[in-house]
Amino acid sequence: MRCSCVALARCTEAASMKQGECVLMIVRRFVLRHRGLVLAAIALSCLSAVCTMALLAHINGMATAGPDHGPSGWLSGVAWLIAVLLAGVASQAILARLGGDLVAQLRADLSRRFVRLEYEALANDKHAIFGSLIEDVAAIAPLVLVAPMLAYNVLLVVLYTAYLASVSTALLGILVGFLGATAIASFLLERFLRGRFDALREANEKVFEYFRYLSEGKKEMALNAARARHVADALLGPAIGRARRLMTQVHTGLGFNEAWSSAVVYASVFVIVYVGYTALSLPASTVTRFVIGALFLGGPVAFITSAARQVGVGTASLRHLQKVGLDLSGDIDDAASSKTPSTSRPWQRMSLSGVSYAYPADSADRVALGPVDLDIQRGELLFIVGGNGSGKSTLLLVLASLLAPTAGEVRVDGAPVAQDRERHRQRFTGVFGDFFLFPHVLDDEGHVLDDDRIRALLHALGLGAHVDVSRGELSKLTLSTGQRKRLALLQCYAEDREIFFFDEWAADQDIHFRDYFYRTLLPELKARGKTVVAISHDDRYFHLADRVVKLDAGRIVSDMRQTSIVTA
Repeated sequence: MRCSCVALARCTEAASMKQGECVLMIVRRFVLRHRGLVLAAIALSCLSAVCTMALLAHINGMATAGPDHGPSGWLSGVAWLIAVLLAGVASQAILARLGGDLVAQLRADLSRRFVRLEYEALANDKHAIFGSLIEDVAAIAPLVLVAPMLAYNVLLVVLYTAYLASVSTALLGILVGFLGATAIASFLLERFLRGRFDALREANEKVFEYFRYLSEGKKEMALNAARARHVADALLGPAIGRARRLMTQVHTGLGFNEAWSSAVVYASVFVIVYVGYTALSLPASTVTRFVIGALFLGGPVAFITSAARQVGVGTASLRHLQKVGLDLSGDIDDAASSKTPSTSRPWQRMSLSGVSYAYPADSADRVALGPVDLDIQRGELLFIVGGNGSGKSTLLLVLASLLAPTAGEVRVDGAPVAQDRERHRQRFTGVFGDFFLFPHVLDDEGHVLDDDRIRALLHALGLGAHVDVSRGELSKLTLSTGQRKRLALLQCYAEDREIFFFDEWAADQDIHFRDYFYRTLLPELKARGKTVVAISHDDRYFHLADRVVKLDAGRIVSDMRQTSIVTA
């Protein structure tokens, strides 16, 4: 048991060190990109700290001299006040600029990481990753922006402490004792609240997931009031309630920390006055100067304590980003991320050897696909058939290397595609069952397709009367499901890759276009040397394929060719 506790402590310590390194990495990258503004902010913060110290010294001098300080004393005080105001305003203006730049940078970095994120990670935790683009950016930005203000307030603490040491080292010892107790209490509270911050982040994530139900399931809820009540009362209500309870706990703890810190400062002043007069017999001028300095010191100490709020929320968001695979601590190779993988050399044979795939959310004994052994020849027209849940779509995703097999491997002409999955993906274009339409029509290199070419494709697909195009951008995407699938097919023709795939493309088409798809489009693609993989239930057209592979419970149960039938 003790060994387990020690191991857990070491893991916790290692995780904390990693989070600290991540924060430092983000701050370092941000500082290097905006070094001019950061240096200006630091300089103004130092100037503001010096002006504040000068104002404190001037106020103490006026308090000691009493009413005989003269008009010059008032004018000097006003001048120092104006200097403090101007330095503070300029510093805040620069920090506001840095804040805007930081949020933009975080969004850009997260977007690039999102683009490079593997589909498998997104498919298994979509709502959590989408929430990161909104929630975590807003939480991490203050975490980095608080750094210059922390530096400023730490500098003030150092300067105030040096000043108070020159007034009375004995009284400073009392003050440090009180502040030390505050620091220890704040540290312990932060350790206690760390798990609450993570739980709050997860609770907000669940709320965002149910918010998605409100938008994407609006039609169903409009038709079914009971379903709407269930979402509102059984799902969203409890999720919001849990988030509220956790938020209350977190902010109560943080509020206690701030109130406790302020009370300790005032308690220290009370003790200092009492001890200064009774035990140390210090003159009133010394006690007064020290009390004024201690009260000035309370401001920076309160800010440092309140910064725990931003730090706690920000580090929880960093931990969440690491959890979903959007770690900000590493650098991004912009050249690599923007470069389109070069076209692979022509291939002849694609093979799956003992391939299996199990979704992470499924039970241990549930395998969505496999084991599967399958060969596909270049230029082949292949139909994949089977009942719902038989593994057809999963097989398609594995073929396109969007899902990495949990067992076995995919090879092309004997070479494992795992060695260069990105290049292998460039062989494929097609229409998924849950496809998404982009408004711009691009070719294989990412260039906007010529408008005349797009109009010709729209006309061929029976959409010329419904959709127009300008500079490669389609005028309308809100069409029927069948028409939207034709727009998706248009995108495939624009890319014109080696392998075309279709996941139940004809299911939502009318009789005319269904027949046109099977008897005209697919044979034309085959005649052009394309390899075509189509998931289908239309057994009337099975004879048009070179092969019909049937799946059941994730396994191939038959591989039917035009000339022979091979039963597994």
